[in-house]
Amino acid sequence: MIPDYNQESLIIKQSHINYYKENGYLIINKVVSNNILDNYLDNIRLVANRDFAAIMNPDRFEFLVAQSCDLIKQNWSLRKKVEFLNHCKKVNKIIFELMKNDNIVKILQMLQNKTVVGLMSQMLFKEANSTYCSQAWAPHQDNAYPKNGNGAYITTNLFFADSNIDNGTIYVFPKSHKDGLFECEMRPSYREKKGSSPGNTIKEKDLVNFEKVNLDFKKGDLLVLHGNLVHGSYPNFSNKSRPLLSCSYINEGENFISGNNAQRKVINLK
Repeated sequence: MIPDYNQESLIIKQSHINYYKENGYLIINKVVSNNILDNYLDNIRLVANRDFAAIMNPDRFEFLVAQSCDLIKQNWSLRKKVEFLNHCKKVNKIIFELMKNDNIVKILQMLQNKTVVGLMSQMLFKEANSTYCSQAWAPHQDNAYPKNGNGAYITTNLFFADSNIDNGTIYVFPKSHKDGLFECEMRPSYREKKGSSPGNTIKEKDLVNFEKVNLDFKKGDLLVLHGNLVHGSYPNFSNKSRPLLSCSYINEGENFISGNNAQRKVINLK
């Protein structure tokens, strides 16, 4: 069981650090208020495409425009086009503020006992009844992409709605991070074909010694994942969406692979 913590100050204890080191993940309840979450979600939904596909690096203006330029209509007035681009900048700012949220960064630095920097962000809508509602990530390790060799890569998932197995929650294999990086089958993991499962997939035979645990979340909860922890997600066949913002961090000064689509880069969080 994850130990309790001070809800008002969101200060984690040594017991949380021990739990994270032993199991490879940690859930912190109600890290961000509903007002902030609702404002963010309302704004980013306006730049989502009709399929509610994932948006890579919505904290960066050029990425957001490149993935939403099909929303700009030729018959729009110049004023409306400018307003749309200004809205993209607003979304960039909101996401960057979430990425460098004081509580989140403080928690990560306590877990790592190091100064951390940002690397990338990704918005996953898992919108009910959309093209990507059936998206289910296969068992994978986030560090299979940047390939940091020192266990310094870490991912957060901030939930904008309650999440359970019905609407596509995340499952984990506790303690699997201790075995380093597994061999995996490389699969498209960005705007993959409908019905396919993204994630550089780990073979079932390599997971037989680990317990699979389904995680439930409330709106505002934060899931912290060690980069080597094996995890995945379920499809969403319910009428409730499961939006979350995933952000990746790494200890300052560590090496990583940038990636063709993700184009990870050091983001100063101060």
